[in-house]
Amino acid sequence: MRRVSFIELFRYFRQEKRRTATAMLGIAIGVLSLVLMDSISGAMGRKIQMELGRLGAALVIITPGEVRSMGRMKIRLSQYTTLKSSDIMAIRRLIPMVRAVSGYKKSVVQVQTRIKSSSLTVTGCAPNYATLLDFHIEAGRFITRRDLREYRKVVVLGHKIASEFFRGDPLGKILYLNGIPFRVTGVMEEKGSFGGEDFDQMVFVPLTTGMSILENVDYLDGAVVLSRDKTANKAVIREVASLMLKLHGKRDFSVNTYEELESTATQTLDLFSMLSRIVASIAFSVGALGIVAIMALSIYERLLEIAIKRVVGARKQDIFIQFLLESLFICLFGSMAGMGLSILLAIPVQLLAKWPLYLPLTTMAAAVALSMFLGLVAGLYPAAKALEFEPKAILRLYEEV
Repeated sequence: MRRVSFIELFRYFRQEKRRTATAMLGIAIGVLSLVLMDSISGAMGRKIQMELGRLGAALVIITPGEVRSMGRMKIRLSQYTTLKSSDIMAIRRLIPMVRAVSGYKKSVVQVQTRIKSSSLTVTGCAPNYATLLDFHIEAGRFITRRDLREYRKVVVLGHKIASEFFRGDPLGKILYLNGIPFRVTGVMEEKGSFGGEDFDQMVFVPLTTGMSILENVDYLDGAVVLSRDKTANKAVIREVASLMLKLHGKRDFSVNTYEELESTATQTLDLFSMLSRIVASIAFSVGALGIVAIMALSIYERLLEIAIKRVVGARKQDIFIQFLLESLFICLFGSMAGMGLSILLAIPVQLLAKWPLYLPLTTMAAAVALSMFLGLVAGLYPAAKALEFEPKAILRLYEEV
């Protein structure tokens, strides 16, 4: 009986191709939107995590004055010159939840070689600055403690800067910053951009050299603090704020997580994920209603078939299972079609955008399970409706016709 039912089921699908395809369409669109959007948002999320760096989620940024993130821009609403190297030492010494801390000073200077001259931002930093932001050296070395101690005029170049200002290997060559010669000691690996900042166009010098020679100041532009664990970020922010307030006597600073200051991409991702689920919910609802309508219509068109089956010995249970199976298989095939199409679309999009490849296997399984559940629910009414018709009444109706 089951074998015959399956044969009849597929025969009906072949005969009613257009109607079957229409019934599958809503479910396919629901699965397509859910899986496709989830795969894109998942790939975007992985890209964001790569750009934030291995330690990005555990980083806290201290900025003198008030800083807010608006769109792709970080706007400083007020500015102070009160953040000093002594504050960095106090944080390192007095807050146990801090694993590492590094101050930085940024200067806009004229950068020049024989090949090119341009105004760029140069970052004065400590040796651990690259480690905290997950930057890696491609050639040469980064800033050392000896560079800091001896106020050395050495410079480390971002990947793009090295190729734009020099032909061939730049190591050991001279780069002029505001007319002052600096020797190139390192070139960074290609990093990309994030939050509107191109990490490959950065130029690094020892913090002491940047403060004394390039700027002639004794204050910092900010500090990067690494928590023991990202779950300790709130506690670290609270402890840092309390210590800074105690040291300065007033709130002349901002303390934020690195993710908050670079939140544009994360906010866009959250919005994208929410919209994808709304679209998927609407598509699934339309698909379920479509199955109910089409299956109910097919019952009235197949009354004679139902009557004949009942006359030759089919039970009500057999008729009920037949229509329920039709609904379940429509949802199963629709979900498979939507999933296959989502994979075919997701992979090229991720490759073109240069994102890490990501397929949401959990979402795929959940989409199929949801489709089958909708098929079960949507098929109950038509299947139950098919049992209301008595075979004698149906045959008498056809005899009269």
